[in-house]
Amino acid sequence: MLFYHYGRTELAQLYFPAICPRAAWAKLRLYMHDYPQLRKLLACKRRTFLPVEVSLIFDTLGRP
Repeated sequence: MLFYHYGRTELAQLYFPAICPRAAWAKLRLYMHDYPQLRKLLACKRRTFLPVEVSLIFDTLGRP
């Protein structure tokens, strides 16, 4: 399965489409913080996720 680069807000909007982008990112960040393997991605301080990181997020949280 192919995964693409996603901006952090763009990915958050896929998970939480009914709320504003900033709130969606805050909520996704809280969810990611609950998983040690995803917490490492938050420590990178980048604004995009690489395809392998998107795959890890989808595997851990489920597909949006």
